[in-house]
Amino acid sequence: MVPPKKWMSTSLRVTMTLLSSSMGLCTTRSSLSQIRDSRLRREQEQRQIRDNSRRMQELLAEAQLEAGHDSLETMDFGDEVIDDSRDEFAEDEPVGGPLLSEFFLTCSQEREPCVRRRIDVRTRTQRRQHANAAWKEQMPILVNSYLAWRHGAPTVDDNAMMSNIFHVDVVGISGFARAITIQQRPNEPANGALLRMGLLGCSPLQPTIAIHIECLELYHQIRRRQSSFSIQAITKVLCSLHNITYFGQLRDQFSDAFDIYLQILEEIRSRVDRILGKDPNTWQINGACPSCTFKQPNESILSPARLHAMDGNFSAKRLDGSGSADPRLFHSRYFISEAEVDQFKDDVRRRTSESSTVDSTISSACTENWTAAKAVDDDKITVFDQTGIFLLACRHGLIECVAEMKHSGELAKYGLATVNRLLDVCGADQAIGHDIACSSRKTIATSSIGAKAADLNLQVVVNAFHGFSHDRRCQLQNHPLYLNGLGLEDLETCERIFASSNSAAVLIRHASYFHWMQFLDLHFDQWDMDRYLDLSKFLYNNYVQALQIIETNTPVLEDFKQLHNLTDADFISWRNEERDYLSEVATEPTSDAIAVAYVEQLEKLQYAEATYGRLTSVPFLTYTPANFTRTAGLNAAARNNSRAFESEHTSALCKYELQLNVVEDFERRHSFTERWLPYDPKYVQAVRYSQERQFIHLVEELEGLVVRCLFELSKANLAGTGYKMRKYISKAITRRSATIRTALEKYNRLAPLQNPPRPVLDYSEIVGYASLGEFSVLKHSRHDILTKPWTVSANREMTAKYFKLVRSHEEIVRLNVEIKHLQSWVEHEDRTMLEAIDSLLADDPDSLLIAELKTLYAKRHRINNNHRKRLQQIYALDRYTGERLPTDHTVIAPNGDRDDEGSVNGPEDDAMNEEAMRLEDLMSHSL
Repeated sequence: MVPPKKWMSTSLRVTMTLLSSSMGLCTTRSSLSQIRDSRLRREQEQRQIRDNSRRMQELLAEAQLEAGHDSLETMDFGDEVIDDSRDEFAEDEPVGGPLLSEFFLTCSQEREPCVRRRIDVRTRTQRRQHANAAWKEQMPILVNSYLAWRHGAPTVDDNAMMSNIFHVDVVGISGFARAITIQQRPNEPANGALLRMGLLGCSPLQPTIAIHIECLELYHQIRRRQSSFSIQAITKVLCSLHNITYFGQLRDQFSDAFDIYLQILEEIRSRVDRILGKDPNTWQINGACPSCTFKQPNESILSPARLHAMDGNFSAKRLDGSGSADPRLFHSRYFISEAEVDQFKDDVRRRTSESSTVDSTISSACTENWTAAKAVDDDKITVFDQTGIFLLACRHGLIECVAEMKHSGELAKYGLATVNRLLDVCGADQAIGHDIACSSRKTIATSSIGAKAADLNLQVVVNAFHGFSHDRRCQLQNHPLYLNGLGLEDLETCERIFASSNSAAVLIRHASYFHWMQFLDLHFDQWDMDRYLDLSKFLYNNYVQALQIIETNTPVLEDFKQLHNLTDADFISWRNEERDYLSEVATEPTSDAIAVAYVEQLEKLQYAEATYGRLTSVPFLTYTPANFTRTAGLNAAARNNSRAFESEHTSALCKYELQLNVVEDFERRHSFTERWLPYDPKYVQAVRYSQERQFIHLVEELEGLVVRCLFELSKANLAGTGYKMRKYISKAITRRSATIRTALEKYNRLAPLQNPPRPVLDYSEIVGYASLGEFSVLKHSRHDILTKPWTVSANREMTAKYFKLVRSHEEIVRLNVEIKHLQSWVEHEDRTMLEAIDSLLADDPDSLLIAELKTLYAKRHRINNNHRKRLQQIYALDRYTGERLPTDHTVIAPNGDRDDEGSVNGPEDDAMNEEAMRLEDLMSHSL
């Protein structure tokens, strides 16, 4: 073994000459291993020092936060800047480290001093949690400071109590001011001092930028009435007005201030509601709509007592994981808790196992066209956390409760939770409109609340417009036109709400869960305010509409009855006879189905037998000498022809034997002792019925195409439909029209061949059939259906007019009760609020809520005076049949100012009114 050379050894010593601190040269001799170990020890010591320093800073920060001081506040971007580009462990050491002498240290101190940038080691979620805790702690003080500023409450001399002065930059509507001096009292948070001046900071403890309350209130009012107007938009507007370059931090600061401003307003509202005795858990269902809930003694009993509508919408989606750094939860008076919804998550499975116990007359076949009727728990959606909302509203449009749909479609549990809340709060004799009522009624009956719903006489019906997409039998059972007590209500309230709430979808898709619910709650709250403002107009318009229908339909029906010697009972009997007939033919008799299937197998056997007989009709093959060769006999072409014939013969024989086995097996399973022949009467009757089945399927296809076209036509005229959607719908209508014409041609070819012959139709006729259920008459020919009086077009039209006349009289009765409710409510509300003000003045004359109640009273009194005027217009109608209650216009606002009663015909939502008028016109034409 060769020994290593000396120059390859790592233990050689190195001589180093260093400049010492006394400016002298120092020579040392060390090995490379010693130098390396020394350097590693120094690095380890420095790392330990840095870790201890960082840990100490974290402990100090925690202690300061617990003590109420936030020296590490980073929510306000105007305070300090965090430089993430520097090394997180950088220390203020001399340049060059410990190896440099004092000479180089002295030289390095002549440079510019480094600006120390603090590194915030907290996560974004931690910073948000600390800020939320700080805001929550000072919220009572902020509410009082805001009330004092808003109502001009007298304050003590600030100079005498001044303990601190700080400066903030102020963003307002008219300008941007820098370094505004703020005087802070002892033990007063900075935002409390700002609110006394009408400002609100963007961070809880050490704000450097504040936003004027008037600016926040301006955006608040804009946002309530235009839900698609974002915080980014208002921030860019302010930057443009003040000649400031926009950057994202301004949007974040404005958003933080706006969230706190809404919390202040919500806290004030909660205090006022407690004084007025409004229960936040039940008020939306059992108090928000006075026409539905403010019952009076000795009033007419309505059945159903109240009318509601429920439905789901998928526009309010939110992506899963959006805003995950915001842990806040928004407490809404509208939304049902997730736990309350999930208690019904297994009821839909019970529906399948217990469906046999439900009344068999419930029609569910028509709901196969509805996605909501087929939704199951397995249809899990992972990309969205919230896939939409499911809401309940009264017939006047006020929202009663909302359930968020999570990771799924419109499952049964959302409707069950909504119905359960309704039954618990409102009690017996309620009616709900749902687009899949025939399916949801079955679901409710087999659910855990089925017994409660039956005991409380819950009634579930289809909406008037959606009902025409159900089959005729379902319409006769569930459509509001044919049900007693529902009046002229179409129960399409949810569609109008969704047409408005869809405007918020563009902002909530990527929002945090807190902001998703906050935006929807804000929109729904304004929607309810608008509907309360239009409540008396709703009653007036419905009253006029009902009187017009009575005036128009009564003479027409009287003339028709005299001409044909009919009575009102005849119209009712026609409806019942049609319903019973459709119930009988809704399911095909088993014997007819077996006969048709047997004939189909016999026809296949006849075809296989004929094919085989054709191949065996020539028993011999003929060849000529040309088919033979000298050496090989039969040539290749002849051999191939012979093999092909033999193969075809074998295949035909196999098919014949196989079909013969199928027929024999069918006869054995269904106890056929003798095979039917083509001339047997049973065979002929089954063939005729089979042809009729084909015709029925063609009519059903034509009906489905027309119904889809009807929906597309109505959607094309809805307000708020975008350009791309209108373009898509127009193309779909064009394609659908061509498909309808093709199906109509097939129908017209088969119609004369039926027994009895069916009428030949044109395109304009079948569009009307979609809403009148005429397709059901075209499908069937048994029981001499065309001889029935209810199949005559004129009789069907008069029957619809009769039931609409009956519903109009019911609407008058319901409106008389609701008008009395509203008249009593406006007087009760004014009186209750004045009594609450007087009570506060006596108990706590210095309460800041006194001025808030006076302001609220002035607002509500102005709206109630509009109701009083419209109620007087209703009382002035010639054929008004309800009570005329006295009204008081002399009530003066508590501040002594003259009350601005406003105009009866105030500004309206034109888009929504136009949509409602289109839907109403379509309904009237359909009926």
